[in-house]
Amino acid sequence: MKFITENLSDIKDIVEYNDDLESVDSDKNLKEIKRNKNIVILGNFDGVHIGHQIILQKAVKQAKEKNLKTIVYTFREYPKNQQTKITTCSEKAYLLNENGIDYLYLEQFEKVRNYTPKEFVEKVLVDILNATEVYCGFNFTFGKEKSGNTDTLEKLLTEKNIKLNVQEPILDENGEIISSTRVRNYIKEGNFEKVRKLLGHNFIILGEVIYGKQLGRVIGFPTANLRFENKIYPEFGVYGVKICIQDDEKVYNGVMNIGRNPTVDVGVLSVETNIFDFNEDIYGKVIFIEILENIRHEKKFESVDELKEQIGKDVSYWKNKISYWRKKYQKEK
Repeated sequence: MKFITENLSDIKDIVEYNDDLESVDSDKNLKEIKRNKNIVILGNFDGVHIGHQIILQKAVKQAKEKNLKTIVYTFREYPKNQQTKITTCSEKAYLLNENGIDYLYLEQFEKVRNYTPKEFVEKVLVDILNATEVYCGFNFTFGKEKSGNTDTLEKLLTEKNIKLNVQEPILDENGEIISSTRVRNYIKEGNFEKVRKLLGHNFIILGEVIYGKQLGRVIGFPTANLRFENKIYPEFGVYGVKICIQDDEKVYNGVMNIGRNPTVDVGVLSVETNIFDFNEDIYGKVIFIEILENIRHEKKFESVDELKEQIGKDVSYWKNKISYWRKKYQKEK
């Protein structure tokens, strides 16, 4: 997948993780899409849940049949409540790439926020993206103050001889609409079984390993520390996870702590992972984490020794659980 963005820092993690630096030449990629005939997929795609994936798969299938390119057009920033986003730009890009998208166009919201629906169609979909078909969800809105909806879009596109494909709501096994809002609620509850059912994949965290206080190494459980991003996280606690490391094909297991480390460092938010059977220097590398299960909630211990003892129990518990998760994945495949 290739990128078009004015802010390369937004996708730094995914570019380094995939080691594909040519993909970020926005000027070159912009010229390419102007030469191509494209299917454009519009939406927020936060979390890239099952409903999103169905839209993406339909667009990709159509593009292959008609020898077209696919472009996901979305905003790089979230105008409201950034702390509630499920995926960062890099995480979203990773998931979109997994769905076979050709180009990801990360737009600056401020550049188009005052466009009328007609201006958006003409200046973006026609002049920039060279769209021949457009896909979006049933609740898509666009234009200044969300003045346009799917009916507006269909009318404007028809005038340009561009086909619109609107995806109706996708329901889960209980007949409820699959939505990013429901996913967020389940993340907050720590119900990762339901999160996984709605997403169609595990909740992910992608980021660069940074220097922490190295307390974990001192007490015998070295951790890879990630920057606390502006996104939604599950409640503070310890989680069983799978880890992939940049430039390393092996999949590792481990336990991750999300929280404030109240026993030793009250107030400092951290995401740190103890990677099993691994003891290499990976500072500056990007790691990819999948959360499988909540092991326990965050707790303040009376001493560092008591904390160390509990971490040992967390590690033992998860090592005993790994075979269960391996069998579960094999069965689902």
